[in-house]
Amino acid sequence: MENKKQTNEAQREERAKANRILYLVIALILCLGAAIAGIAASVTSGRRAKPVAGTDAPAVTTGSETAPATEGRKDAAVEPEDAIPTLSAPLSGRVYRAHDLTVPVYSVTLDEYRVHNGVDILSEAGNDVKAMASGIVTEITDHPLLGHSVSVLHAGNLTSVYRNLVPEEIDGLTVGAPVAAGQVIGHVGDTALVECCDEPHLHLEMTLSGVSVDPLDYVPEESIAASLTSDAAFEG
Repeated sequence: MENKKQTNEAQREERAKANRILYLVIALILCLGAAIAGIAASVTSGRRAKPVAGTDAPAVTTGSETAPATEGRKDAAVEPEDAIPTLSAPLSGRVYRAHDLTVPVYSVTLDEYRVHNGVDILSEAGNDVKAMASGIVTEITDHPLLGHSVSVLHAGNLTSVYRNLVPEEIDGLTVGAPVAAGQVIGHVGDTALVECCDEPHLHLEMTLSGVSVDPLDYVPEESIAASLTSDAAFEG
């Protein structure tokens, strides 16, 4: 019995080592790709329109630069940004790894401490994962490290990202399609390479105007109390 236990522990350790090596190889490939993309972007940004000789008005440029307003033309009214919607928990489960971009948390799979830009919620494999609010599907992808993922853009430039899902096609769920609050957009899986030694869970991320934020900061306390429990280590 003891030998079998030792064998299982040894196999788990070997699997974790293999995953760490694969993770490092993939990370190196991604960094190399990012460097190439950065060089290409630098070359592209250098191509700007030159001013027209003999005129006082600056030339109109492309990209994010703004053309000068015509004299006498009134600036267009800027509509206020939509308010952030009321969100709800995407599933019932237990929060066991919190969002933290400053204090590293322990990764079982990688056997190291690292910052965590999402919230991991333990739940049974195959359980429904629901949209936290209405929005538009902006991405459905198989992330090389975090598995099958679905991203939804909500009002207020808030984006929720659901990862480690079962790789599947759901009727009506396509990029550009609208989703309603509470609509099933996936199921709990185990496709995240960097979290494969953990129990089945949802890896939930959220960004506000492109900046990573804690998803649970935007979920009302009553929804959290009704759907989620927390490990003592992450409470408060």
